[in-house]
Amino acid sequence: MSAYTGVVYPAVLVVCAVLALAALITLTFTRAHRALTWVVTVTYLVVAAQALVVIAGLIGGADVGIVITVGYLIATLALLPLLGIGRLGHPDADDPDPNRPILAPDQIARVDAGAALIVAIALVAAAWRLTVIFGA
Repeated sequence: MSAYTGVVYPAVLVVCAVLALAALITLTFTRAHRALTWVVTVTYLVVAAQALVVIAGLIGGADVGIVITVGYLIATLALLPLLGIGRLGHPDADDPDPNRPILAPDQIARVDAGAALIVAIALVAAAWRLTVIFGA
């Protein structure tokens, strides 16, 4: 699993650090929300690469506990829908519901930034556990 420990794990750490930094900047300056959306896209790509390498390791016969490894992989993938959760505050164009809260653009940026900060921390923890599981 040198591909995971040598390439994927450092990439996840770097992307999560950039995601956390972009989230903190967006919390301070809501105009940076567009940059946060670009970092979120890169995060999706790196987590997809992480998933592919972990699955390849499992198929390749790595001597690891399958249940715990798949559990952390699922947890990692389950965090991704939280990125960009502020989109739920946008009004629907077709049928606006008067009971549905509509957020202002700065509120949407802050919700996205808060969620991105939480996801960055959780992704680092899950990636570290996968590294420990693969025996780095």
